[in-house]
Amino acid sequence: MKKALISGCLVGVVAVIFLMRFYPPTDDFNLENPFWNGLKNFQEVTEATSVNLASEVRVTFFPAESILFIIGPSGPFGNEEVALVKSYLEAGGGLVLADDFGSGNFLLEGLGLRSRFSGKLVVDALFRGKASCLPKTVDISHFLANISALLLNYPTFLEIAPGEASVLATSSAFSYVEELANGNMEKRPGPFPMIAEISYGKGKIYLVADASIFINCMLDEEDNRKLAASFVEGKQVFIDTSTYPYSRLGRLKAWQMEIYHVASRFEVRYSIFLALVLFIVGMRFKRKKIKDKENIRDILERHPDWNKTTLLKIKKERKDE
Repeated sequence: MKKALISGCLVGVVAVIFLMRFYPPTDDFNLENPFWNGLKNFQEVTEATSVNLASEVRVTFFPAESILFIIGPSGPFGNEEVALVKSYLEAGGGLVLADDFGSGNFLLEGLGLRSRFSGKLVVDALFRGKASCLPKTVDISHFLANISALLLNYPTFLEIAPGEASVLATSSAFSYVEELANGNMEKRPGPFPMIAEISYGKGKIYLVADASIFINCMLDEEDNRKLAASFVEGKQVFIDTSTYPYSRLGRLKAWQMEIYHVASRFEVRYSIFLALVLFIVGMRFKRKKIKDKENIRDILERHPDWNKTTLLKIKKERKDE
């Protein structure tokens, strides 16, 4: 009964691990999420590698040959993360910071920049998708001039500091934001800066005023896919996932992958094998000792008048023969 219970528990654990590994996550901006709010299609197009800026140094290798995406950050950036991004940019790396109502401004402040994401919703009644909160960009220039239009999803706009950035794309003249003025909500007309380029050291920063432009349900709208390709241009792509709030399933899958990567190392793999061998040998030895004690106990239960010391002595003499 006890063996069956243990076996059942082990089968259950293996089944849970198997399902957890192959059931896709549903977290926003997750590279393995195939649903509308994930980045699986973006990952397949760009072959992006997930990195954690709090502990990664890979992004500092050959920075001029790579580009780092930070999409929809929702948590603060620590000093170490800001320092890593700064050194990466100064050495020639590229950064695409796509945000709307997240924490992108914390990174811009840490980098000593004055431009900001405004945090105000841009809508457009004429140049839009199915709703006014899905505005299009209509004036696109510089190296993005081959793009006809981009469809945005609940975007904000960029507040560009004088002389700090070049505007690459704007919303239409029919776009607007609602602002509180004199106690009343008033419409402020566009156009508004939606994508901008900032030179930083030897590198470049590209600000995109929409965190959702690269998610699965938006990537194939208008020329959004072409925008991603324009930023990448054959470079190695990294995407920071350190600021995303994971669901319980997302955290478990992340821990599972970390454990897998650690366990797949040569020295760890053989250490685990040696530990299992020692455990099995130890269990067999322990089982044998228990069995010996149980044999004496069974004999005494059947013959309570027999002497335990004598039985143990006889057993020892038989082993020595």
